[in-house]
Amino acid sequence: MNDQLWRGTAFSGQFRVLAVSSTQTAQTMRDLHDLSPVNTLLLGKMIPAVAMLSMDLKLAEGEVSLRVDGDGPLKGALVICSGSGDLRGYALEPRLWLDDAEANLFPVRALGTGTLSVIRGFPNKKPVTGTTVLSEGELALNLAHYFDQSEQIPSVVNLGVLIDKTAAVRASGGFIIQQMPDADPKLADELTAALSRTPNVSDLMDMGLSLPEILKRFVVKESELELTPAGPIQYRCNCSRERFERVLLLLGEEELSSMREGIEPQCHFCNATYCFSAEDMNTLIATLKDKP
Repeated sequence: MNDQLWRGTAFSGQFRVLAVSSTQTAQTMRDLHDLSPVNTLLLGKMIPAVAMLSMDLKLAEGEVSLRVDGDGPLKGALVICSGSGDLRGYALEPRLWLDDAEANLFPVRALGTGTLSVIRGFPNKKPVTGTTVLSEGELALNLAHYFDQSEQIPSVVNLGVLIDKTAAVRASGGFIIQQMPDADPKLADELTAALSRTPNVSDLMDMGLSLPEILKRFVVKESELELTPAGPIQYRCNCSRERFERVLLLLGEEELSSMREGIEPQCHFCNATYCFSAEDMNTLIATLKDKP
C-alpha cells in the first residue's frame, strides 16, 4: 500500500485529526542515505511529522520543513515536504553508530541540547519559522510542545517507527489530534485517557492495521470520527542542473572564478552529482559579466 495522508474531525468538529502512513517513504530515505539505526529511528518519525504539517499548506508550491539541531553526536536532521506530498531530507551524521548499543534506540537524546524548528515557505515570500527547545526525550512530545508554545493549539502527537535488525523500516506513521477552541474539556480528558491505553502505533501498523483502523479501534469511536484520504506522499527530490546553476550565479563573479577549473556539486537530498566543467564555469562567469 502506498503511503497516504488522511484528515478529518472528531466529535462533530471539536477536534481536528491528521494521520499518515509513511513506511515506504522512510525506507526510501533509509536506503538512499544508507542511514544508521539511530538516524533511521529519527527520520522515521520526522517524515510522518512533517507530512502532517504539510496539510496546512494552501498551495502545492509551498513547503514546510522540520529541522532538529543539537550539540550531541547526532547533530541534526532536516526533512521537507511540499504541498503536493513530495518529501526529501537528510541527516547530518547519516552513518553514526553510538558505542553504547542502547543509546542508538534514543535519537533525540543523541541530539543533545538543541532545538526543533518548523519553517513554512512559499515562492517569493519570506519563510516563517517557529522554534522550540528540545525538552523531551521523544520527538512527538517536542512537536506537541511546539504546537502549544508557538501556535497555541493543544495537541496530542503520536509518531511511530519500527525497524528490524538490519535497520530496514517495517512501519512508520502517526497521527495528530488537535483541540479546537470550543471543544468540551471532558472529551479532551477522554481522548487523553484513550491515547494512554493505545499500543505503539508502529507496532499496530506492522500487524496490518491502517491508521484509520487504529484511530477507530483505540482512540475514537467510529461514529464520532470523520476521516478522509488527503493524498499520497512519496520521496521525491526537486534538484536539477538548472537549480544548481542559479545557486552558483548567486555566489558572484569572484567566488565563481575560484572554481574556474570545474566543480561537481552533490545534492544533499538525493546524492545526485552535477558536473560543471571549466567551460561551463567560464560560461557562468561570462553571464555575470554581461549583466548590467
